[in-house]
Amino acid sequence: MSAVRVTQPGELTPQAPGGAWRPCRRAWARGYDLACRHRIFALALVVAAALRVLAVLGFQPALLVRLDSYDYLRGAVHLSPNVVNTSGYSVFLWLLRPFGSLALVSVVQHLLGLGIAVMVYAVLRRYRLPGWGATLAAAPVLFDPAQLVVEQYILPDMLTAFLAVAALTVLLLETTPAWWRPLAAGLLAGASAITRPTSLPLILLIPAYLLARRAGWRRAGAALLAGLLPVAGYMGWFLAVQGSFGLSNSAGLFLWSRTMSFANCSVIRPPADLRSLCPGAQPGVPAPSTALAQGARSQRLSPMNALWDRRDWQWHQPQPPSVSETAPDTETAPDTSAFNPATNAKALRFGLWAIEAQPLAYALLVARQALQPFSLTRPPLRFPVFQPSSATLTTAGLGYAAGAVRAYTGNGQHVTADLGYSVGTRVDQPYASIIRLYQKAVSLPGPVLGLVVLTGLAGIVLPRRRSAAAALAWLSGMTVLILPIATHSYAYRFVIPALPLLCIAAAFTLRDQG
Repeated sequence: MSAVRVTQPGELTPQAPGGAWRPCRRAWARGYDLACRHRIFALALVVAAALRVLAVLGFQPALLVRLDSYDYLRGAVHLSPNVVNTSGYSVFLWLLRPFGSLALVSVVQHLLGLGIAVMVYAVLRRYRLPGWGATLAAAPVLFDPAQLVVEQYILPDMLTAFLAVAALTVLLLETTPAWWRPLAAGLLAGASAITRPTSLPLILLIPAYLLARRAGWRRAGAALLAGLLPVAGYMGWFLAVQGSFGLSNSAGLFLWSRTMSFANCSVIRPPADLRSLCPGAQPGVPAPSTALAQGARSQRLSPMNALWDRRDWQWHQPQPPSVSETAPDTETAPDTSAFNPATNAKALRFGLWAIEAQPLAYALLVARQALQPFSLTRPPLRFPVFQPSSATLTTAGLGYAAGAVRAYTGNGQHVTADLGYSVGTRVDQPYASIIRLYQKAVSLPGPVLGLVVLTGLAGIVLPRRRSAAAALAWLSGMTVLILPIATHSYAYRFVIPALPLLCIAAAFTLRDQG
């Protein structure tokens, strides 16, 4: 019989062979058990992850959109609040900057996309939706090619969507939320708002939901204060750096550019100091009599052209050149001198004046463009079919773009020659070809998206299907979708952050209410 060895106090007991791996084995076992219990969603998640690997390998190092992507990269290098767009996304890029890789940014954003799908699934399972139903609701996030494109963009849309969905997830995972949940939901909504201000209404919708659920004034107030905290902090930063208290110096100019699509100064009759802002006073728009004779709505300036046409009123004051015409690799930022407090305030006055004088024209314009994505058989957001060319960029524009990439990464990321006008990336085969075939076969048709929206709306208006959770998700999604159109212009990528919220609302409406 062998002697039994007694360990002394403080002496470590020898572990059995393989004992060091037991925590890993337990974690693997728990993960395997979780995947088995949610096998349909787990399989969908694996397929979706494989698609994202192909996207990352096929379009290196990311999809760079002129000029916003380069502005955000520059903002991450010289961290300060931007006068045109809020800089929450630049802070996100700044956190990843030590790695010096744009590909890593796109990988993280793909993980955020998968995280959104997991949150959609988790919330719906919490409310007793079957596994296949919750997976179906998450399917647009998992498999829509437009979703993959936005995740590959160096743009704030995916981070905005993740923070907004996370805010609702934290709140909805418990029917009677603990104290920390309203606080966390408010902070996440506020963080989403400083990434893209179209999420600002969520800061009010979350307390309204808590009041509707009779969670109490204290929880609602805590959520509101927590949501305002990141916004107030950002505005204080903007005041310290830019000299004005706000999120940007562009909101008024964006709204003015929106009115160029419908404003009629013979109806508006603005005061003398605002007449230079009328559509007919801009070089790209014909005089009112000419426009009426031609009878063409296309004679109007698009909001994007109105905002950035250097011949328009906001650019008339003397200003330094945006980029050196002789230094193709300059790191100088584009000219933003039009975006100052005085010009922005003047533009805001005209925008509000035009909307007040022509409310029906404004409402019809917003409604028409908000309905546009629902009529598409195949959404336009797609990976490039051919290698983008830098030939359409000016020497100065290419210099700024390449300079922004080099400043952020320390090198050209082997993409300097591929920074095209609309999108810059390097197309690598055979991965890009597989993705192109995939996006030919798979899409989210507009009528299906419309059906999702109408189903979610039923969760608000039908008494037997009505729920506060469905109302919160639907109103949040529609706000994120419509607000960019109402304040500036329409682009299909604005649909992507709204999609998971609208899918949650539709699933809530269809679930068993028993």
